[in-house]
Amino acid sequence: FNIGSALGIVAGGALVLYGIFRKKLPKKVHTILHILAGLALALLLCLGGLQYAGTRKQPAEGQAVTAIILGCRVNGSEPSLMLWNRIGAAKEYLEAHPEVKAVCSGGQGGDERISEARCIYNKLVQAGIDPNRLYLEEESSSTKENIAFSEKIIRENGLDADVILVTNDYHCFRAQQLAKKAGLTAWTWPAGTALYLLPTYFLRECCGILYMWIFG
Repeated sequence: FNIGSALGIVAGGALVLYGIFRKKLPKKVHTILHILAGLALALLLCLGGLQYAGTRKQPAEGQAVTAIILGCRVNGSEPSLMLWNRIGAAKEYLEAHPEVKAVCSGGQGGDERISEARCIYNKLVQAGIDPNRLYLEEESSSTKENIAFSEKIIRENGLDADVILVTNDYHCFRAQQLAKKAGLTAWTWPAGTALYLLPTYFLRECCGILYMWIFG
């Protein structure tokens, strides 16, 4: 459950109420509601287009980069489905680019036995990725901190300054914008998202983008 789920429930409830009472509503109220619904739909289409565009920002072949694998929820000590997707995408990229090093990024929540970074690290090493290519950032609690704290590790260890962000497809645009705000040249490597989870996380990410635009 997150803000995306809540918005879906609210929207569904509003549609049900409208269906029940629409014949009793004045024409002026109908017009206002239709305008508001149209504006909301236009905003969602715009934000959805930006989310899609964020998945199309891969670097040129041979471009020197450091990967930042953005953390997501850990269930005990095992990855959530979303995190498994990110780990799988990171494994694919690192196997195809053996010269690239990566920062596993993500702190530890109160209900997590290990940090998100450690979970990513463990699964990549188990999958055959050389641990000497991996760095741990275990203090962050948001995407903004993921990037800021990972950038510090990159700088301190003399890694390639340009980055490729490994995260779920819906999250790529906002992650890249936050990286740009931090002064980084950033590309994205999108991981897939289960279709049944996409509506919830799409709405959640729309809120995240609006929050980023308003509060930075």
